[in-house]
Amino acid sequence: MTSPEPCAAPIADAAPDEPGEFSALMASGVAAHGAGDRVKALVAFESARTLAPDNAHAVSACATLLFELSRPSAAFKLLLGVEKLLLADPDGATNLAIAASACGQWPLARAYFEHALTLDADHAPALTQLGLMAAREGRWADAIGHATGCLSLAPANQDAWIYLADFLMGAQRHTDALAHLHKALHHFPEHPQIAMRRAVALALAADFEAADQALAALNPEATTVLQHFLHGGTAAQSAHAPAIEPDARVLFSRQAFDAMEECDWRDQERLTAALREQIATERFPGQGRDLRLALLFGLALPLSEDEMTQAVQATWTALARPLEKPQPPFSGKRSLRRDEHIHIGISAHSLRDLTATAALTAQLACHDHARFVFHVYSPTPQPQEVLAEPLLPHQVVEIAHFTDEEAVRRIRLDPLDLWMDLGFGTPSWRPGIAQRRVAPVQLQQLSWQRRLPRGPYDYNLSDTFIHPDAEDFVGQCAAQVRLPHTCWLAAYGQTPAAPALTRKDAGLPAGALVLCALVPPLRIDPQTFKTWMALLLALPDAVLWLPAYTPAAQANLARVAQGAGVAARQLVFAGGATGCDTLALMPLGDLFLDPLRFNANQSLTDALQMGLPAISCAGNSMASRLGGSILRAAGLPQCVVQDHASYSATVVALGRDRSQLADLRRRLQEAKATAPLFDLQARVKELEAAWTFMAGRARAGRPPEAFDVPGSRR
Repeated sequence: MTSPEPCAAPIADAAPDEPGEFSALMASGVAAHGAGDRVKALVAFESARTLAPDNAHAVSACATLLFELSRPSAAFKLLLGVEKLLLADPDGATNLAIAASACGQWPLARAYFEHALTLDADHAPALTQLGLMAAREGRWADAIGHATGCLSLAPANQDAWIYLADFLMGAQRHTDALAHLHKALHHFPEHPQIAMRRAVALALAADFEAADQALAALNPEATTVLQHFLHGGTAAQSAHAPAIEPDARVLFSRQAFDAMEECDWRDQERLTAALREQIATERFPGQGRDLRLALLFGLALPLSEDEMTQAVQATWTALARPLEKPQPPFSGKRSLRRDEHIHIGISAHSLRDLTATAALTAQLACHDHARFVFHVYSPTPQPQEVLAEPLLPHQVVEIAHFTDEEAVRRIRLDPLDLWMDLGFGTPSWRPGIAQRRVAPVQLQQLSWQRRLPRGPYDYNLSDTFIHPDAEDFVGQCAAQVRLPHTCWLAAYGQTPAAPALTRKDAGLPAGALVLCALVPPLRIDPQTFKTWMALLLALPDAVLWLPAYTPAAQANLARVAQGAGVAARQLVFAGGATGCDTLALMPLGDLFLDPLRFNANQSLTDALQMGLPAISCAGNSMASRLGGSILRAAGLPQCVVQDHASYSATVVALGRDRSQLADLRRRLQEAKATAPLFDLQARVKELEAAWTFMAGRARAGRPPEAFDVPGSRR
């Protein structure tokens, strides 16, 4: 529960024996800081530091302000200038360690913390920070040991009780956590942080009835603390954040979702059961429940298509509740239109993500601007001009600071024919905007549902592989649109980093069979990882190449691998890399492994672009069939298998016959000249044909209709 966020050192007054002018400046800075004027405080402290460049008080004060102004690197650089002075006492060493951790230099931070403990074995701040660091890395026994030590040193310290409770819950020692919290409430009755955590601990232990009772009994202050906790420690819920109900199953699910991001699957069965209870319509008839997080994380869980459909329907119902300030219904009239262009509104998912912005720029460059006009809506607060500039001359409007209602009013000012939502699965996804309708035609790019319930989105974009039977549920579901090759648009805006890397550079064994799985942690589910471990046992000279996950995720995967009998050397985690660096790394692999339940998609496309062949297993859901759609469009239909047994058998056969792997790589390279996946211009034309059909029906006053898009070639 507690994240190991670095914190700035407290600001100290000048020592009594320091010069008068220096002391006056320090006092002025302390007063300005107390009044909330950080800039004035920083100016005063910098002036004091000019008088005494080596004064640790002035340097620490300046560093503290730099931390608070979100400049941790500058703060750390400043502290390093007086490193010897700071290392002379445990407080100084701890401040250095906190600064190092803020800059991601975790080994150095640990060394500084341990140095502080050599100076004072009972130094509580260093013990606390080491505990937080251990928790970040999933070393719960160490975290609990440090927190226990802090509590024994300062039993009257409320934070010490809270840290130990958080670490016990993180270790899933829920019985111990509840006993500990019971003692804490005896010492600090009605303490809001502790009372809230007791309710959360009951929920995490899956004692939902007792947890709901504890939640209902929270006083207003504890309820406020709970909402603060649920929204990631932010001071206030953002205007468009998903509504979070203080419900025991919701609390349990959110913590389990966080664990999935760390590849911690110990609660998967209980999570699936809890979601099924939340999804069941009889629990909230006619009311709905905002389950948008379940719509994403559920893709990696063993939930049926019907259950996921119910989750979508519940979310649409929740988002359709009456607004506090009702708006006029969407009319769809375009009386102010002065041109015959088709106006496309695009809800981007980020304009600070270089990869996403470059891909959108590459796509827009391929469109026919004589026929289409694009309006890009940015969910990124104050999008950086350097990233937004490539999207010009298309209109770019920031809507991050708007509530859903305000965003709807702004977007309705534009003469849109079609609204295309690219945000699903990202923090910027705002289906509440689509629910209130901003265009005659609304399309969610990649809904992940084979049967998308009719709601704010009129059409479900798919292709002939994902939906081979062309099924359409008129009146019940969004109309199915089948593209001829693949619904995944492989738009590339980046080029690989140069020079090319070697296996030695990447930390890969030179002669090993490298099975590449450079995918986000959420894409790996227990069944997929179990299958991959069986492959490593069958191919002892192989390694599984994974991204630079967090230390906690790496520890969780290593634990599961060890339990499966896989040698530690067979798991290789890549170092930190940018998007371009990752592209450059891809050719070093021998075979890309597509996850079974929630396909890799972008990572898979990156691998194919860089000439790395892949294997995918076509499941029954859209999330598990998109990989097959991508591979077939890349000219490798033989790399798409129909069941898990064939997936494993194919990988083992290829691993034992490197000549087959070389042949696949050659075929992929030859296919790049003609395969549909790599012909972005043609795929864009197909998308334009789909938009034109949809907009035409809407202008004629006709309802959405399922249709197939004919193939296009340049």
